[in-house]
Amino acid sequence: MNDNFPQTFTISVSCASGTENVLKKELIRLNGIDAPAVNGRIEFQGDSLLLAKCNINLRTADRVYIKTGEFNAETFDELYTFAKSVRWEDFIPKDGNVYVDGKCVKSALFAISDCQRIVKKAIADRLCGKYGFNRLPETGSTYKVDFYLFKNVVSFYIDSSGVGLHKRGYRDRVGIAPIKETLASAMLLMSDFYKTRPFADPFCGSGTFLIEGARIALNIAAGINRKFAFNDWTNFDDRYYRLALEEAKDNEKRDVKPDIRGFDIDKKAVELTLRHAERAGLKGVIKAETSPVKNFRPWSDFGTIVTNPPYGERVYGEREAEKCYRDFGAAMEGHDGWSVFAITPHKNFERFFGKRCDRERKLYNAEKECRYYFYYSEKGVKHD
Repeated sequence: MNDNFPQTFTISVSCASGTENVLKKELIRLNGIDAPAVNGRIEFQGDSLLLAKCNINLRTADRVYIKTGEFNAETFDELYTFAKSVRWEDFIPKDGNVYVDGKCVKSALFAISDCQRIVKKAIADRLCGKYGFNRLPETGSTYKVDFYLFKNVVSFYIDSSGVGLHKRGYRDRVGIAPIKETLASAMLLMSDFYKTRPFADPFCGSGTFLIEGARIALNIAAGINRKFAFNDWTNFDDRYYRLALEEAKDNEKRDVKPDIRGFDIDKKAVELTLRHAERAGLKGVIKAETSPVKNFRPWSDFGTIVTNPPYGERVYGEREAEKCYRDFGAAMEGHDGWSVFAITPHKNFERFFGKRCDRERKLYNAEKECRYYFYYSEKGVKHD
């Protein structure tokens, strides 16, 4: 039984479907980690410092977990036995408050509430036996345990992130049809966006692409202004968090002067963009103004656009959305030095935009299947 964490353990990082390769590249840059992505997760051996660094720095990760075990389980008895065999005492202290959640997919065990109850009992029985309790006090900080049953294989995880990592802390008011910060970052990293390349979003909404782009350009860590579940764990050495945070701040490039501009037909959306930019510490870095897409004019010979245009659902009707696509395409005519990257579920986006894309990728925005369209500029550099 340890008062502190083991020196090494398995770290499991999850991400949205279609963004696994971007997360993999982030991990290589962060710590030289080159591990395969399986079922939307990348797993590797690490320590407390690396756990903190992943939470603070990764832009495209949904959550960072500690993986505690994996077994075959087709009956409730097997689920209990395997859950009880995990060394939970290595991570959960005597007063830890254990909360269990999970998913069951294509497995003999499919009743989530029953599985939750059994896993919680197994953990409680294990910890009571190790700590000499008849009943867990659970008066301390929360340790959220997730189980994932897929094709009769159960995996156990402890969530170190808490609130999803897309919650950066700067977006306190939500605009209409927002896009998650993690997905926005993944789309930017898939594009040819670069810190010295002019960047625009003609449908900027609440400013997510602009802010995430500015943070990438300035190398500001994604989780620099927020806390994580492990910050409340009494047996987690806070020294590792402080080291990771200090390193992230030292790596910022505040001398970079990116040219980032947003436009939106909705005045309130522009006001929200500027509010969120200020909350993100980017006042003056990002410019935004009220303007319909038909009036959009690229202001330099080359640049990048990454955008989430209307889908014809929440904001506009379908015909209005299609008109936006036409206006957008017309605005880009003759500006071959600008690349365009746009996400939408509309199956005929290319026809209304007026040009076939160079490539596309399937992504999910708020669980809605979309296509991410890549239009490379003549001066652009293709990135996989």
